[in-house]
Amino acid sequence: MSASSLVRTDEAARVADVDTRSHTTPRRPRRSQAERSSGTRARLIEAAISCLHRLGYGGTTVTLVAQEAGVSRGAMTHQFAAKTDLMLAVVRAVFRKDGQDYARFIAALSPREFLRTLPATMWEVISQPSGIAVMEIMLAARSDPELAEKFRLLESGMADEAHVWLVERLAAAELEERPDTRAVHRLFVAAVRGLALEAVFMRNRAEVEKSIEVLGETLRHLYPELADTNGGGA
Repeated sequence: MSASSLVRTDEAARVADVDTRSHTTPRRPRRSQAERSSGTRARLIEAAISCLHRLGYGGTTVTLVAQEAGVSRGAMTHQFAAKTDLMLAVVRAVFRKDGQDYARFIAALSPREFLRTLPATMWEVISQPSGIAVMEIMLAARSDPELAEKFRLLESGMADEAHVWLVERLAAAELEERPDTRAVHRLFVAAVRGLALEAVFMRNRAEVEKSIEVLGETLRHLYPELADTNGGGA
């Protein structure tokens, strides 16, 4: 092969190499320590929800949660020093997730239609594995004084936020707030939670859903304006 042929071959190789590199998929930027920590925390919370739903509170150990999340025990301890810390983080995360679920229903329905279907919406949200996980934590708190004290404080704050949110929904539907609105809200939350637990234990979801329909009728008795599908704010 002549010298000129060698030069042309070498030049072609360099061009091909440049062309190949120009079409190589760029590397994703390396995540920061804060992003990695947040991802680990989210995986642990999701793993805890899964374990609580499948195995109950007693069967959910920090070691099992770490294995489920695919992280080391040390990484687990770095995020949550104790099981109580993890359980409270689960409650906070589920509350935020539930808020996002409700927001999607609000965006899709008129204010009054949202309230008309609120018991069914609550059932759809609370009966999810995440809702059952929170109830497992609530039941366990009965025999765990430290968890109970912290859980009650957290639950009280979330109940206050939920009450403000409900008052806003009533105003959007042009309905007057009842003097016992907080008690009504508490009644419906307790009823749906109880029915969700019954559905898990008795495996009678179809029967329970009939009770949810009765809750819807009860709500329309409490707020007669909701029975009028052509009323204002619909």
